Amino acid sequence: MINKIEKKYFEVMRKKSGQERLKIAVELRELVLKLAEAEIKNQKPKVSSKGLKRILQKRIYGYSFPF
Repeated sequence: MINKIEKKYFEVMRKKSGQERLKIAVELRELVLKLAEAEIKNQKPKVSSKGLKRILQKRIYGYSFPF
């Protein structure tokens, strides 16, 4: 069930162009990644950048890529 806030959000988003919606989506993705990285660093302060990347990939995709 969609509440009033979600309904208003969808109304606002429908008025935006596809390019504007894509820009918002990319910005939201970047924000989510930064928040996830901050949480990982908070839980594991000594994590290396490679370890951070591995943990983040596992969190997003369910597994870590073999790089």
